[in-house]
Amino acid sequence: MILDKLILINHWLHLSAAALLVGGMIFLVAILRPVLGRSSSVSGIGTFANDVHERFRIYVGILIGVLIVTGILNSVDGIMSAADAGFSSGYKTVIRIKIILAVCLFVIYGINAFLIKEEKTDQDCSCLIQPPVHKKILQVIALVLVFVILFLAVLL
Repeated sequence: MILDKLILINHWLHLSAAALLVGGMIFLVAILRPVLGRSSSVSGIGTFANDVHERFRIYVGILIGVLIVTGILNSVDGIMSAADAGFSSGYKTVIRIKIILAVCLFVIYGINAFLIKEEKTDQDCSCLIQPPVHKKILQVIALVLVFVILFLAVLL
């Protein structure tokens, strides 16, 4: 009984973190970046963009951590349920694909956040207003992966 409630809370945390991550990514790419790009001549917009970007990166890191921990717990629960219920091989295949795509998403985040260094100035935030092409490509790939993962989650 208590274990069932903990599993339910774990699923809720996992799905909430995924929804917040997707919503934040879409907001950043589709709304905030274009607005900041048009306002780039406004005084102090570079500092504002830097502050938003740094804060966003912190929350993304937290959400990814929540997704990893709750995803591991969900996988353990899924394996135990699959052993009891004898799920079909299609279910197991979808889970494996979802895990592989999630690992790819986390690798992209790691590359984007930690390995690609940017020059920072107070007046220009190329990371948010005008990111380099390779960062835009990584962000688009990450968005596609997120939507594919969510689609696979719906299939389950």
